Amino acid sequence: MHLNFAVDLDQAQARGLTNKDVEDVRQLMGDVVVLALTVRPERRAVVRHQLVDLLVGDVALTPVDMRRARLEARALRAIRQGTEWLTTAEIADLADLGPANPIGTVSRWKQQGRIYALRHGGKDYYPKYALGPDFRPLPVIKEILAVLAGYDPELLAGWFDSTSRFLRGKRPRDLVATEPAKVLAAASNMIEVQEHHG
Repeated sequence: MHLNFAVDLDQAQARGLTNKDVEDVRQLMGDVVVLALTVRPERRAVVRHQLVDLLVGDVALTPVDMRRARLEARALRAIRQGTEWLTTAEIADLADLGPANPIGTVSRWKQQGRIYALRHGGKDYYPKYALGPDFRPLPVIKEILAVLAGYDPELLAGWFDSTSRFLRGKRPRDLVATEPAKVLAAASNMIEVQEHHG
C-alpha cells in the first residue's frame, strides 16, 4: 500500500529546505502512520474503558451502597488511627540504613513481600507493628503475607487490626512481635476456614 502526503509550507518555511530534509519528512510521516495504526487498537481499548467508567459513574448508588461505603470508610479510618504508620523516608531514617539509597531499600522490602504498605496521598505508609526494634521487617511478616497472598493492603491491614477467636480475642498486630508463630497459625487457620466454606 502506498500513501501520498501533501505538506503545505509557505515560502518562509520552505526556504532553505534540502532534498535530504524532504526525504527525512517523508520517512517520518511513514513512521508516524505505522505507529498510529499500531497504537490505535490499544488506544481505542483505553478510551472504551474510560467511556464505560464514565457511564457506570452515572449509575445512582443505592442506600445499601452508601451504607457499605460509609462502613468501609469508618473501618479504614479506624485501621489508620489504630496503629502508627511510617513513611518510607521515616523507616529509612529510623533503621539507619546509611547513605546508599535507603529509600530504595525500604521499597525493595515491599517488592520482596517482606512488608506491606497502605497508599495514601501518593505515599506508602508502613505499619510500625510489622517492624522489629531495629525498624527492619519482622521475619514472620513475609510468611504471613505469603499465606494471605490474595489480600490487598486494605484487607491485610483489616486482618491485622481485627480481633481473632484463634488468638483468644487479641489482634494479630498486638502479638506479631511477641508470638509470631501464633499469628502465622491464625493466618493459616483463616485461609483453611475460608477454603472449607468456599
